[in-house]
Amino acid sequence: MVALHIAGLPVEEVLLAAVAAASPLIALVGWEISARIKRLKAWVRRRPPVAAPPPEPP
Repeated sequence: MVALHIAGLPVEEVLLAAVAAASPLIALVGWEISARIKRLKAWVRRRPPVAAPPPEPP
């Protein structure tokens, strides 16, 4: 089987290095998304309930 190479390095090593380099950024993005979801849930909880409109007279 022919091994694939990128710039003289095996593809597996290049992909592993790319994932290792990107993992802190991926973690920060996940952290930011979870923080935004928590803020949205807190905003929904503290928002006053919307009163129902009065019923129409017959």
